[in-house]
Amino acid sequence: MDAFPSSPQPPRRSRRFRGQGAVEFALILPVLLLVIFMIIELARLLHAYLVIENGARYGVRYAVTGEYNDTYCVDGLDAGGTACDGDGQRSEEDAARLPSIEDVARAGSTSVLRDESLSPGDPGFFTITVCSSRSGFGWFGSDQATMTPAYCVPTEDAGGPGDRVSVTIDFEHPLITPILSSFWPQLHLVAKREGIVEQFRTARVVGLPATISGPTWTPTDTFTPSQTFTPSETPTPSETASPTASDTPTVTPTRTASPTNTPTPSCALLFSTAGLYKDSSDRIAIDVTNDNVASLTLTSFNLSWTSLDPGVMYADYSDYGATQVWNGTDYTSPTSGSSSVAHPGGSTMTWFMDYDDVPVGGIRGTYNVTLSFTNGCTVSDSITMATVTPSRTPTRSQTPTRTATGPTPTASRTPTASRTPTRTRTPTPGAATNTPSRTPTPGPASPTNTRTPTRTPTNTSVVQTPTNSPTPSKTATSPAGG
Repeated sequence: MDAFPSSPQPPRRSRRFRGQGAVEFALILPVLLLVIFMIIELARLLHAYLVIENGARYGVRYAVTGEYNDTYCVDGLDAGGTACDGDGQRSEEDAARLPSIEDVARAGSTSVLRDESLSPGDPGFFTITVCSSRSGFGWFGSDQATMTPAYCVPTEDAGGPGDRVSVTIDFEHPLITPILSSFWPQLHLVAKREGIVEQFRTARVVGLPATISGPTWTPTDTFTPSQTFTPSETPTPSETASPTASDTPTVTPTRTASPTNTPTPSCALLFSTAGLYKDSSDRIAIDVTNDNVASLTLTSFNLSWTSLDPGVMYADYSDYGATQVWNGTDYTSPTSGSSSVAHPGGSTMTWFMDYDDVPVGGIRGTYNVTLSFTNGCTVSDSITMATVTPSRTPTRSQTPTRTATGPTPTASRTPTASRTPTRTRTPTPGAATNTPSRTPTPGPASPTNTRTPTRTPTNTSVVQTPTNSPTPSKTATSPAGG
């Protein structure tokens, strides 16, 4: 026998629990990896969306200023031999502004997996589109269903002063999740920003205020003092009249108002802000800016237009600055009228012509308007709108509708009838109790008193079943005489 007992051995684990941890880890590992990749994918998607939004915002902020990079100036539009200078300065500047805007938008949308050499629909495809509302230009938005980027008709344009310019970025964001990217390799992201181009080519003349004139001293006639009579001597002393001092009039200054010179309105400061454009499906409009200090008055207008449906489509009414200047029914072109609407200086007002019974698709064709103002000033512009068929037709995909099926439980409530006991006050038959009279035992020398029995009815309240309640009678016995 050992002097020291051996330490107890740990119990052996059952064989059925061996490898349980490894099996559980193998089952949960795919789910865990999928969740991790989905979190990473969502973070990448949010980052890419913020990047292209930032690029579109940078691009439109640069576009509205009218700035451009001198390196993109190409000579050849004028005879001066200098790029962005001379007779063709505006055309050369507009040609240089377009790539300058794209460079700024591209610099604001860095840190994404983009490749501008790829075709639309390829993962990583990236393109920038710059369009304007200048007369003769149109814009068509992106189609995410068919992965079609935005485009301009006939070409891209940065716009001029007062035009609306838009910067659109299309990006095919590539997905990296192993299972998801096999059947959904990319996601089409679109960012679009718009702005109004500043008046960087318009010279503004500010009228000088009137000079401050001081008071003008106007001389007035001064009264000549009258002669004072000398007192004569008399034998009797008499009071001598003191000479009377005559008042001297005071010269009063008179203020003379100085005329204020009003600058003559200049026709060069009356211009169209954005040109002739289609305001809605049945209206044609033009924005007119008066940068003069003085106001000008619209005296007449003349509009030649294309009749899309002769005898049906007609000109309805015309407004200028929310004031109606013409109202009628004109089925043939041109349409003209006279008015007297004042256009204040330093403001912009809109003239438009409304049409009725316009065919499907809205107004289109060639329109030419001339607005005549006082001082011989005129504003005119023209626009030609044609039906443009996009190269790619978006295809709508049918989205399955998930319908929940199964029996619908109907909750029915069954009222439970409860019995309510009725309390009936029923007189108890035979409740009248004959009360026996107390008869004393006759004794010597004692009178006999006799009580007459009285019938007393008793009303007893009974619940459900009437019961007879016997009334005990008491008999009083007088003691025997003695």
